[in-house]
Amino acid sequence: SQVSIFGRTIPGYIADKSGRFNTMIATSILSALLVLCFWLPARGNIPYILFAAFFGFSSGAFVSLAPALVAQISDIRQIGLRTGSMFAVISVAALCGNPIGGALVSREGGAYWGLQVFCGVMMAVGSVVFVGARWSLVGWKVVKV
Repeated sequence: SQVSIFGRTIPGYIADKSGRFNTMIATSILSALLVLCFWLPARGNIPYILFAAFFGFSSGAFVSLAPALVAQISDIRQIGLRTGSMFAVISVAALCGNPIGGALVSREGGAYWGLQVFCGVMMAVGSVVFVGARWSLVGWKVVKV
């Protein structure tokens, strides 16, 4: 969605002030909550349109902040290799996610609730992984990371 433009720029500015990992954790948790608490119970056009706008913003942060996270924890000589590796892993998830989503929708006779739950849970798992990565860097200290 067009709101993703703002989701790619505003969280980057916030990340400069509060930390890249902190911002990524917040936006990934927001994405998971939007799917599970807003999209899942939505009925009608207006909630779907609002979800698309809010999710476009929160998911846009992942697109712009993920390479910055890799660069933050990498030696400058390894940034290209590690960023490429990150996108290679993401590509497997992107290739597998669509058939899984299609199978879930087909299994439910065209209903999207199985897909919505799958998406929300996978985003929540991703948020936990970001929290774990942050913890491995600085522990539970409240610092800009």
